Amino acid sequence: MVPPTTAIADVLQLRGLTGWLSPPLRPLHRSPGLLGRALTVRLAPGPGENGLAPLRSVMDECLEGRVIVVAGAQTAAGAVWDEILTRAALARGACGLLVEGGVRDVNAYRDLGLPVWALYEATAGPGPDVHVAAVGGAVEIAGVTVDESTTIVMDGAGVVALPSTDVFADSYMYADAEENVVTALREGATLAEASRYKEDILTKLRRPL
Repeated sequence: MVPPTTAIADVLQLRGLTGWLSPPLRPLHRSPGLLGRALTVRLAPGPGENGLAPLRSVMDECLEGRVIVVAGAQTAAGAVWDEILTRAALARGACGLLVEGGVRDVNAYRDLGLPVWALYEATAGPGPDVHVAAVGGAVEIAGVTVDESTTIVMDGAGVVALPSTDVFADSYMYADAEENVVTALREGATLAEASRYKEDILTKLRRPL
């Protein structure tokens, strides 16, 4: 079980860090909490030498436990991901997809169970004026750097990219504290009374590391 993305994001924020990718990415198919290692693909404008063929080739590799991260896809005229790629990726073990651009065939993600976050839905395909600039290596989405050592956490509430899982321990404590606040409110406490359950963890996380 992984910590909630909301807790991870709040802990990062309290530490003066970033890492959340939602927004700008939005859910096309949400999932329970999962953790995977990023596999990055960077797209660029223009037809290039091989177009999107290298992206399709990635679907024939072992993708066990990987979250495919497609950056720069907003340069395409339409969707760079569809049901065909979804089926191929799942068959090779992929556990999630992030697309900085358009996707289509959203019902297939839901039916097949692939968690997908993207910028938008599109009806048409990608068109000829986009190509794969690199498979692997560092990409940037919303100011957050993602490479193949990055851990991606996805759940129904968001997506976070992490250089390590060191933040998990504090995120679990933060999530527990928030649940204690909710429980106290259910039992009739005022917000001021219930908020005391978060005071210790907030004080701890605001201290310089």
